[in-house]
Amino acid sequence: MTRELKIRIYNVLFGDAILLTIPEVDSAGNEVTVTVLIDVGNALAGAGGRDEVFEPVLKNIRDELGGKPIDLYIMTHEHMDHVQGLLHGARKLGIDFEARHVWMTASSEGVGYYSRFPKAKRKRLAALAAYDSVAAFLTKSAVPVPTGIQALLDINNPRATKDCVDYISKRGVGGIKPLYVHRTTDVSGRHPFQRTKLRVLAPEEDTSIYYGALPPRTLGAFLDGAAPLSQDARAMTPPAGVSAGDFFDLIEFRSSGMAANLRTIDKAANNSSIAIELEWNGWRLLFPGDAEEKSWEMMERVSELRPVHFLKISHHGSKNGSPLHQIDKVLPEQSPDSRPRFTVVSTREGAYSGVPDPDTLTLVEGRAHLDDTRNLSDGGWFDISFPEDGGAPTSRPGP
Repeated sequence: MTRELKIRIYNVLFGDAILLTIPEVDSAGNEVTVTVLIDVGNALAGAGGRDEVFEPVLKNIRDELGGKPIDLYIMTHEHMDHVQGLLHGARKLGIDFEARHVWMTASSEGVGYYSRFPKAKRKRLAALAAYDSVAAFLTKSAVPVPTGIQALLDINNPRATKDCVDYISKRGVGGIKPLYVHRTTDVSGRHPFQRTKLRVLAPEEDTSIYYGALPPRTLGAFLDGAAPLSQDARAMTPPAGVSAGDFFDLIEFRSSGMAANLRTIDKAANNSSIAIELEWNGWRLLFPGDAEEKSWEMMERVSELRPVHFLKISHHGSKNGSPLHQIDKVLPEQSPDSRPRFTVVSTREGAYSGVPDPDTLTLVEGRAHLDDTRNLSDGGWFDISFPEDGGAPTSRPGP
């Protein structure tokens, strides 16, 4: 029977959970099966964040591992829709995992990382101050927080994320420390691959390049504590005779600066994603985490973006997660080797405004077979299998 590389993409609502099963050899040349788990998490707000979806997913991962440790766990970046699942499994379900190798995005190292990159530290502290300012302002608001704003707050919550990241950092078998990964990290001996070719395409080590300027707030306190309020907080209470719906539509419109601050913070974390390319028996696979335009731009500038046979759609199908110029590189209109190409988007409506972007998914679907986790039952999966002999790949839903 022909051996196959299998990619299992789980429906965790608005989030990512990806299990790779790869035929390999060990250092002695014996045939083995290598497992790679990339992220487990989902959003905390709206329909994309129900925690009960983790139980069937984590139980299935446990069954697939058959009692063995994960060979490589990759935490792509510090967002709750990518990191919260393992800690939830340990605390709520009694399901715990260990990994022979743990990779985490470079900036998640914390104090050690930011002591080496003071500019990144300054930008990170400014972002956290902006986050706290927005969160405090909305806590005092008299109207419901729009779902998209709440999702940005929850996904980027540094206090909740810290617990999850700390837990992941301790998943190494025998207390092995994680490898904090950036594009130029020497990963030799820190992964399970002998025949599978591996390239780390992102992130850049100095994440300060991913932070844009934080725009001024138009509501509530400015980042500069000495600045006056742009609008008195009492104006946040709906006037008599004005419906709450109409009122918070106005609030959402006037809070564009607040939303822009959150998006700046969100983009920086997304762009710090670990992006890897794997090549196995002629099949090329790309897993870009939640990379947005800046990270894709850097990948093209400093790494060769090459056509692939599989692409995990970045950032849940957002427009900024699939810039056209870079999509043309990895999924050109004509496949250069005539092999079938596959893509998967893990997404859900109701977490981010405009995500998924229909035009982006239509573009991708015109170039490759597209699997969409919205077509699965909660906790279900797609298995995409690539045969060792170069035969036609297949995609099947499960269970």
